[in-house]
Amino acid sequence: MQLKSDQVALITGGASGIGLGIARALGGQGLAIAIADIDPEALNSAQRTLEAEGVTCLPVHLDVTSASSWKQAADRVWARFGRLDIVCNNAGVGQGQREKGVAPGLINMSESTWRLVMETNATSVFLGVREIVPRMLADGRPGHVVNTASMAGLIAPAGLGAYAASKFAVVALSESLRAELASMGIGVSILCPGGVESRLSANSESRHALAAGRPAKVVNPAGVILMPAEDVGQRVLEAIVEDRLHVITHPEYLPLVEERQRAVLAAFQDVPDTAFLDPEPLLRSSRNPSYAEAAARDGIENKS
Repeated sequence: MQLKSDQVALITGGASGIGLGIARALGGQGLAIAIADIDPEALNSAQRTLEAEGVTCLPVHLDVTSASSWKQAADRVWARFGRLDIVCNNAGVGQGQREKGVAPGLINMSESTWRLVMETNATSVFLGVREIVPRMLADGRPGHVVNTASMAGLIAPAGLGAYAASKFAVVALSESLRAELASMGIGVSILCPGGVESRLSANSESRHALAAGRPAKVVNPAGVILMPAEDVGQRVLEAIVEDRLHVITHPEYLPLVEERQRAVLAAFQDVPDTAFLDPEPLLRSSRNPSYAEAAARDGIENKS
């Protein structure tokens, strides 16, 4: 997709971290930016940051888990700009309150935590796509959707079951959506970051703490070296221009992704043939051409 100065991007979770990094990258190309967030103070701060860099900015209060809030946000964007060309579904939370640096596993997780993670990370993407994409299609312009998943959408570490489940859902939704929109002029990219400077842990901790009447706090229990959000924003910009399916920030995770893929492929070995079944109709109806397209782009032959 070619970026132009008359285009508009909406970025959820846009007031900090990865979202603000994307906003600064796209705003630096002359696009007008609608930053959507649930935190009014963070929105005001982000607006000042972007406007100081010469970016046209519209702050939008948005609860990404609410369909009505999505409609109100979309109405504001179209009322102000009359169009939207790029939507980045980036808002998210971690897995919840940590004890001794470890997130609660599935067997000890409350239903409310599970629902919070799934609704904020996965259902929000569906709601955003359902509200925004039909409007983009009605406008008849080329567009792009960027959905933020995670490296935990490609592998599932122990102790992160809810978070990984939500991010695997984002990956599957996005891969299917890309094939669905392929002939309609709307591209879809999936951002799968590793450790990035963001308020993700803070958002998760804060929501749980505030719900329990405790003060919110920011934690970084892993103590890892984090990638600057501006670098991630630049990679997202490049992915939009190049219409890439997957956006990877941390190649260090490749051995773990390969390990999981080998496990899946190994499960197909020594399975008795279903000789009575003609596989061709099944393959035709189930194939997602986005996979072969993405592999071919990077020079990897599809041998299926």
